[in-house]
Amino acid sequence: MNYRFSANISPKDYMAWLTTQPNYNITQTPMWAKIKIDWKSTLCLLYADEKPVAGALLLIRRFAPGFKIIYSPRGFIVDYSDKEAVSAFTDGVITYAKKIGACMIRIDPEIVLSTYHDHTVIIDQLGKQKMDILNNIGFRHMGFDKDFHTYTQPRYNAEISLTDSDGCPLSDEFLAKSFDKKIRKFIGRYTDNRGIFFEYDIGENAVRHFCEISKHTEERQHIVLRDEAYFKRICDAFGEDNVFFFAKINLEKLIAFLKEQIRTGDSDSVALAEKDLEEAEKLKKERGNTIPVSALLTVKSNSTAYLLYSGFDDSVFPRFRTTNQLRFEAMRFFRNKGCKTFSLLGIHGDLNDSLSDFKMKFNPTVVEYAGEFELSTKKFRYWLLSRALPIAKRIYFKIKLKNK
Repeated sequence: MNYRFSANISPKDYMAWLTTQPNYNITQTPMWAKIKIDWKSTLCLLYADEKPVAGALLLIRRFAPGFKIIYSPRGFIVDYSDKEAVSAFTDGVITYAKKIGACMIRIDPEIVLSTYHDHTVIIDQLGKQKMDILNNIGFRHMGFDKDFHTYTQPRYNAEISLTDSDGCPLSDEFLAKSFDKKIRKFIGRYTDNRGIFFEYDIGENAVRHFCEISKHTEERQHIVLRDEAYFKRICDAFGEDNVFFFAKINLEKLIAFLKEQIRTGDSDSVALAEKDLEEAEKLKKERGNTIPVSALLTVKSNSTAYLLYSGFDDSVFPRFRTTNQLRFEAMRFFRNKGCKTFSLLGIHGDLNDSLSDFKMKFNPTVVEYAGEFELSTKKFRYWLLSRALPIAKRIYFKIKLKNK
């Protein structure tokens, strides 16, 4: 077969090919490149007898003179069981890397090794063979760590199917029934009684409101998310496919509910309701009748909706767990838009941390990917960079936390 590799493909031509692929990640779209302003980028295609058969978004970053890397997030997009195509595309990327002076190529392809759902693990028998093809053409596998932070992209992802095995959309009842009972408790009548309601929005106002809520999450968890400019770039890049969801409390309705609880409840519920009533009246006086309490930033790409970021104001009745139904509302929204999957994104592979525990209560399928691969194009510089990058990464996050 006659192969031809081409870089600097136009976004229009690249997307015309990408949308013909059955699966591709949001991070392989031209829109993703618009978000990563610290990286340069190019779009590539491989043609077999002048028909495109593989492609990738390549992000390019210069760390120091002579130390430039290429990174293809969740790429390449290629049939990894086709050794000839994988090899031809890799050769094209290597030639391009040498042309621009990059000393390393990093990829983390969506090669599935296993899936886990309902206490059942299914091993993908082709996963290891696909890894072997990459290893045989020169890529170095970076390990099987389960930790969330070891690699650029987590090896384990939590995904919720919005359709059944025949591709038919799941009903609200079926979706909610699959959740853990601790999640279901805070969905439906519980939230409605307390004046909690849910909205979605797009555009710059939504970005600002999301940032106001996400600051509470940063402070509570001692983490650094992204600034408003970053979220605005997502909004600009994905347009109406970028949707913000908000949970809000109508304090007048909550106050009326609490007063009714006090009038009819037993001694225990009365004591709690009286305490909540005092807090609700105080909040209404200080912040008005309607208060946003939690938010999600989601993006639709292909048939998958990605929950990229979330925020939660724990100063306003955290016991009401508004984040539970907010995620359910987002799932319903994207199911009705024709999506097949709602991705909760990364989790720890051993499922022993609080974030993973929370995500697992939504009964997702855990997908284990092969992880990162690196290929050296300039051995000595790659050797130096591979030792410097982990140190630089730790220093970077310490500075961000200190200056937060």
